[in-house]
Amino acid sequence: MRIRRVRPRTVRRCGRGGVAAGIAVGQQFRCTAVATDRVPDPSRYRHLEPVTPGGRMGRTLSLLDRAALLAETGNVNMTIGILAFLQDDPSISHDAICDLVTERIHLFPKGMQRLHEHPAGLAHAAWEDDPHFDPRWHVRLAKLPKPGGHDELMRYIGVEMSRRLDRSRPLWEAHLIEGYEDGVIVCLLKTHHALVDGTSALGGLMEVLSNGTGVPNKPNAHTSDPAALHEAATEVDLDPTAQVPVHQTPTAFQPTLGDAIDVVRGIIKRRKPAPPTHFNYPVTTNRAYECTTLPLDKIKAVANRTGGTINDVVLALVAGALQRYLADGGTDPAAHEPTSLVPVSIRRENEVGGNRISVVVVELPVNEPDPLRRVEILNSRMEKLKSADGIMAGALLIVARGLVPPLLSKPFTTLLGLGIDFPTHNLVVSNIRGPANTLWVNESRVLDAYPVVPLNPENQGLNVGAVSYDGTVHFGFNADLALPVPIERFRKAFEAAAGDMFAATGLSEDPDVMR
Repeated sequence: MRIRRVRPRTVRRCGRGGVAAGIAVGQQFRCTAVATDRVPDPSRYRHLEPVTPGGRMGRTLSLLDRAALLAETGNVNMTIGILAFLQDDPSISHDAICDLVTERIHLFPKGMQRLHEHPAGLAHAAWEDDPHFDPRWHVRLAKLPKPGGHDELMRYIGVEMSRRLDRSRPLWEAHLIEGYEDGVIVCLLKTHHALVDGTSALGGLMEVLSNGTGVPNKPNAHTSDPAALHEAATEVDLDPTAQVPVHQTPTAFQPTLGDAIDVVRGIIKRRKPAPPTHFNYPVTTNRAYECTTLPLDKIKAVANRTGGTINDVVLALVAGALQRYLADGGTDPAAHEPTSLVPVSIRRENEVGGNRISVVVVELPVNEPDPLRRVEILNSRMEKLKSADGIMAGALLIVARGLVPPLLSKPFTTLLGLGIDFPTHNLVVSNIRGPANTLWVNESRVLDAYPVVPLNPENQGLNVGAVSYDGTVHFGFNADLALPVPIERFRKAFEAAAGDMFAATGLSEDPDVMR
């Protein structure tokens, strides 16, 4: 029997304005966190200790992880989300998820650690064990208001992704959402960007909940051998610069920092300001969310037809959607080509843990009417940008920010003439690697997994994330709630662009293209 996939439907807008609109929406939902501040029973969690070998204080954050923390200022929220749909099964409940986390949290050691920040802001942050760690505080139970359809779910996701994670606790939450139509189980996973690599397979938290082997988990069938758990919890910092004391930074890193400064200056000198759009303005604290899916085999067919990659096709689809969306906002698409920042993984095959990404900025050909020609144009542009020099320039751009202690970051970059007083890109398009196997949470199959990419910097009101999973590419559109043109319109424009592209390739024009 074919498992029915969840299909996004028309969404009513969930209000306009600032915080008041977000609070009004949030009050419709019932969400509980059990046993918030009590110290858990030591015998229950004895096999989880110690997370940090040799003491209470753990390893310092990597350079890019620190940059993710520095970026969370003003109304910027650096929380990454995964919206997962699960097959209804008795093995899924609040208690069952809490037990699963207890048994498998060793696979994600930072999931039991909280952030330790120096009060004066002069030292880099580090991870330390949370003495009050309790999975029941992090695993939340929520219920959608009736009728419990797509409208209500999208409102809930927008409200929850508006809320920052509590830095006094481990930086993650898992929301088990009841009351969704057709008995499908919904789970929202929230993790701070500093904990996981957004280019990895859905992040460490999903690895805790699912074994990733392609076969169901049997509840309570996990190892509890302390030696094995301790070994799994031990991390090796592959970044040799990450643990150098802050007072050694100027001498220890002078060559790297100098190279980074030269490269960044060159990038800024050559970089043109991103063109104005109706979604580039100082964002509010409130978010709105939409999602849709496309068959992976059709995207591969377009890539084969044009000689491009899957990522080129994704960027071309975004360009086609922006062509319509910009016109909806009163901007002539032929006037300017908006730019997208595209994260690119530079992780070595045998490397684990932490963020290892670079970035490139590409112009999106929104004024090209032929959808297949858009793919060819983007393939050519991305090949040039992904040269060794281009990738290294993006990596150094990230590293330069992380080398500076939090309190000195902005003054230091201003002093060196590295400050940028104009937007360098209009949006982020992040194509995230999905898992190779079918995922299971206990004995429930994961049907769909949609990404939520944070809005950063503060003048960026729209982002696109894509995850390939189980023969389907899942697209998530995260936006500021106060956009003058609602994010629902972008989702519809994206689906229309996909229909045009598939038709131009000679693929079936099945109205159920967006499964």
